[in-house]
Amino acid sequence: MKIGIDASLVVGEKAGVGFYTACLIEALAALDPVNDYVLYPFFYHVFDPRFKELKPPASNFSVRFSRLPEKSIRYLWFRSGIPRHWLIGNVDVLHSTTYCCPHRHIGKLVITIYDISFIHYPEHHTEANRVHCLKGTLDSATMADCIIAISEHTKSDLVEYLNIPGDRIVVTHLAARRAFRPRPPEEVRAYNQNHWGLESPYILSVGTLEPRKNIRRLIGAYCSLPGELRDHYQLVIAGGKGWLSSDVYRTVTEMGAESRIRFLGYIPEPDLPWLYCGASCFVYPSLYEGFGLPPLEAMATGIPVIASNTSSMPEVLGNAGVLVDPQSDEDLGSAMIRVLSDSDLRREMSSNGLSRSALFSWEKTAAQTLKIYESLGN
Repeated sequence: MKIGIDASLVVGEKAGVGFYTACLIEALAALDPVNDYVLYPFFYHVFDPRFKELKPPASNFSVRFSRLPEKSIRYLWFRSGIPRHWLIGNVDVLHSTTYCCPHRHIGKLVITIYDISFIHYPEHHTEANRVHCLKGTLDSATMADCIIAISEHTKSDLVEYLNIPGDRIVVTHLAARRAFRPRPPEEVRAYNQNHWGLESPYILSVGTLEPRKNIRRLIGAYCSLPGELRDHYQLVIAGGKGWLSSDVYRTVTEMGAESRIRFLGYIPEPDLPWLYCGASCFVYPSLYEGFGLPPLEAMATGIPVIASNTSSMPEVLGNAGVLVDPQSDEDLGSAMIRVLSDSDLRREMSSNGLSRSALFSWEKTAAQTLKIYESLGN
């Protein structure tokens, strides 16, 4: 069987979709030496200029157009007039991972849908992004042979808001990669000091800076902490700039907190586990998540997690973290005070988080996804 996978967001500064796709491909390469895989470094509406960075992970994987010069590829994709489904080529199963629903394609179509935040919170998206995601999801509802949802919450949203029959949706959870694990404290301190100059204890939040991540409220809650806690703990925020993020920086300035809040920007994959390991606690006040991978990554490193009690987060964290109302400064601030002030609680949360995160694995996700491919391709 020949399987095509949209890997157009795997290159460059990966965010949620890119990490999902990269981890799935890596796990499939380890699991399945039999089927042939074609990876697409660009796919319908997504064309990253760094597409040449994509490499096959195993001998039964290939990258489409990898042998052509970049100039020729750009001509074929943008100027030749050749229908894109011809350029995609002939596969038995085609897996789209970027809200792109091809109207014409060869083979069965699988589409992963992560969330419908563009319906719940349209004001937190640019118009172009909202239209792209909405159109891709609506098209998927009618055209996909199978829809993969990354949580039971996303599946229920698709059934409730878009009337997609539940038997057309399969849930496959995400997982933390093996690099996310506890590490010796002295090595963590040295690594983080050398890379980012982090010497004092810190509270960590990770995610692309966009309104849905609710970083402004996190900043407000941090600034409301008692002075002794703010003096002891920095707030460290890691993540690339997304859309509509300028208000985040303005809030820090307005609150006069520039000396206690650090923005590290996008963190390369090899460095991220070290950053988690050095944190005293991890805070994720996102308003809505299809899954919420950063809290799971934090738990896998043994760090206490405070996260929102909305959307998929309770499904991911179970009883291993502290869940709060993300719309309440008081609730968020009280949880931070409680966790930071109680070392016994932090140890208990660390142990529970490690046990909880072990329930999720990319090997399991890849096996479930391969089962979907085989059910459609045979």
